[in-house]
Amino acid sequence: QISHIYDIGCGHGLLAMFCAASFPRIAVHAIDIVPRDSFQAQREAFQATGMSLPNLMFEEGDLTVLQNRDDSYQNSERSLLLCVHGCKSLTHESIELSKRNNWSWLAVPCCLQSDNHLDEGTTLKVSDETRFMMLCGAITAKYEPDTVATIDSRITARGIVLTSSVKEEIQ
Repeated sequence: QISHIYDIGCGHGLLAMFCAASFPRIAVHAIDIVPRDSFQAQREAFQATGMSLPNLMFEEGDLTVLQNRDDSYQNSERSLLLCVHGCKSLTHESIELSKRNNWSWLAVPCCLQSDNHLDEGTTLKVSDETRFMMLCGAITAKYEPDTVATIDSRITARGIVLTSSVKEEIQ
């Protein structure tokens, strides 16, 4: 069972807040380089409805916040790392960190850079939408997620969802 959710590049933090409200026994860490006023405003809105979200914490920083933790702390817990609309290399780096720590992960790629997913010198002379789908395919080929799905384009134009759960070793 999952004990921690890490929402890396959380932005305004609404996803982390929904997770904290939905799963009150799971510690939810909202992590972003810049704390945003909207994070505090949304948290206050939850509090005004009687949901204090004591299991939610904001951590200022990037992936190094998680990379610099004590290894025994990381490896002793069942964690889920969320990377929703992680820009540039954040999707790639988040999945790598999850795999190193044997965490489950969910990624909704956004601003993908070809150099993070294709061989050096590879160019794609296609539309932005096609390029995005091809790069998501490259991520899928490299990381072999358990699930590849799409969400309604009215929610986001970048609606490809990749997920992978922890692989239990069979004894």
